[in-house]
Amino acid sequence: MKESLYAAADIGATGIKMAAAVYDGRKLRIVDTYSEPNLPKVKDGHEFADIGHMLKTIRDGLGWLGENGRFVSLGIDTYGNGYGILDAAGKLIQEPYHYRDRRIDGIMGQVHRCFTDWQLYEQMGNYPVKTRALFHLYRDVLDCSPNIMRGERFLPLSSLLEYLITGQASIERTIASVLYLLEQDGRQWNYEVFRKLSIPEKLFGPLSEPGRPNGSITRSFAAGAGIEGVPVISVAGHDTESALMAAPGLDKTKVFVSLGTSFIFGARVKAPVVNRESFHDRFKNMRGVGGTYSLCKDFPGFWILERCMEQWRKQVPRLDYEAVCAAAEKVRDNRTFIDISDDRFRVSGDNLPETIREYCLETGQKCVEGIGDTSRCLFESYALYLKWNIRRLSRITGETYRELVAVNGGVRNRLLMQMFADAAGIPVVAGSPLASVGGNLLMQLYAAGEAKTLWELEQIASATWEPVVYESSHLSRWDEWLEYLEHRGLGMYRT
Repeated sequence: MKESLYAAADIGATGIKMAAAVYDGRKLRIVDTYSEPNLPKVKDGHEFADIGHMLKTIRDGLGWLGENGRFVSLGIDTYGNGYGILDAAGKLIQEPYHYRDRRIDGIMGQVHRCFTDWQLYEQMGNYPVKTRALFHLYRDVLDCSPNIMRGERFLPLSSLLEYLITGQASIERTIASVLYLLEQDGRQWNYEVFRKLSIPEKLFGPLSEPGRPNGSITRSFAAGAGIEGVPVISVAGHDTESALMAAPGLDKTKVFVSLGTSFIFGARVKAPVVNRESFHDRFKNMRGVGGTYSLCKDFPGFWILERCMEQWRKQVPRLDYEAVCAAAEKVRDNRTFIDISDDRFRVSGDNLPETIREYCLETGQKCVEGIGDTSRCLFESYALYLKWNIRRLSRITGETYRELVAVNGGVRNRLLMQMFADAAGIPVVAGSPLASVGGNLLMQLYAAGEAKTLWELEQIASATWEPVVYESSHLSRWDEWLEYLEHRGLGMYRT
């Protein structure tokens, strides 16, 4: 008898991970995985999200994962930027630009004719960052794009993929909350901002809660793969919120970090936090499952490392993460740090090692060269930035944080996890490297009636994924380095 399988597709900005799992009444067991790269498609000097590749990977992955089972349902979560717009006939008007495409260079200056950054923050509870969907939409407006001239329905990336698979259009709330398009409390679209920026209000349909069915796989998508009719569940469409569903034991004494192409750092809060301090430190409010909120911020994570590795592979074709970590571990005397939040590290560039070198020259620091020195500089810069943000978040919320919960792929980097623990001065609890997939699967269990409350989902998560704990060595050098950066007023370390 074939096993009943829950299938999850986690669409990251640089990679796609899929998994099939069975549920035994107490915990999930992942029986197989499938993965593919997910790089932007370059055309006419611009970068686009490769929707065709994403759909093909989902179809091929389901074919692979379903060889020895029967699918109960499929859930899709994606990175928190990107969208498509449908015309009156329900056709995708144009392939979506990748959120890091350079077309949004200079867009904030245009937006500032209508709003200051603080006014936007008051309206939306999110710090304005140019890669957000709102600013891509405003670029569409300024360019008189077909998206604006012919558009009838806006769909975030996870909702767009569901639509192209099922033919059913629905917008899940958690993915909408991170696109910089909702009101401060995440309950409704911010039509006031849309009107002032001339973004058509008609594009934005009703919002739905995660954990609800959204049609089933159509014959045209299945293309003979034996997956027609499989129900599709709108899970927590934003990959970070999906990951937090599988994070071990979040409460008010813990901060979290999701480690992927971007790093998402923050803490659960009872209600949106919007004040001058949270604005100054660039925090955003994210609406989660069950009306939860997180005060968090995202910054370039392994995006920087991956772009560096693209260059290094020109000399070392088979370079992998293990080799990079091994090279970084051999370096003991790094004294160069970059401001991870600097805008130059958020968008696509031709040569990231050279960008880092230019940054070092601009800031009067020793230039790092080569795989070991550059990766060590990156890892320690990640850890220092995390340490600084824990302090700032504690100041904003008034909470004393005693533990850092880390999830997703970066938890495999033991060197980085120990750096986080030593820099932060608190234990790091490393959860699942497939946390976004895990949260996706949990929401499917909720939709199937296997769990009826968030607490029950937490119990399933605890039974399924056993964390690894990294104790802090409380090394004083991290305090000294942070004091040095604050004294110099380097980037975000200005106090």
